[in-house]
Amino acid sequence: MSALAMTLSASALLPALLALAVALSLTGCATKPPRGPIGFWSRNRFDRSGDYRHGPWRAYFDAAEHHLANRGRYRHGQTVGRWHYYSPSGQRERTEHFHRAGLVTLTVYHPNGRVAKRGRARYVDNASSVQFFWFGEWRCYASSGRPLPSEYYTNGIKQDTPLTTPAGETISSKKSE
Repeated sequence: MSALAMTLSASALLPALLALAVALSLTGCATKPPRGPIGFWSRNRFDRSGDYRHGPWRAYFDAAEHHLANRGRYRHGQTVGRWHYYSPSGQRERTEHFHRAGLVTLTVYHPNGRVAKRGRARYVDNASSVQFFWFGEWRCYASSGRPLPSEYYTNGIKQDTPLTTPAGETISSKKSE
């Protein structure tokens, strides 16, 4: 093959290859979903469908993201694990630990950082309503850390008397020795 024939075939092939490369790059970009950085430091992301919060999540009181309001984790739109909530001054207000089946363990703190109350709550999400209520025994503590009498709740309503079991036994905050 002569040098002239090789030049002619290369010059005719170059625009076709260039057009093919541009077409492939444009279609390749259009089909890929936009993705940010991936890793343990990534936060406030959504799952692959783009509909549900997923992964580490943080909310702030200010737009500059200097004053943390809460932090925790979502799994396909459901709160999971331990969530921490803070006051605008940065003090820890409460911690919520989400378990399976809508059970939540809550710890509420005094302004000095010591535990004020600790107990359980239930989160019920029906098609028509969402309910969150405290139940059972809630252990209470003074700001010094000294235990106080427990409070008892049934479906979010504080009871005047301690709860009793079906057998008639009173549920006490003191453990039997």
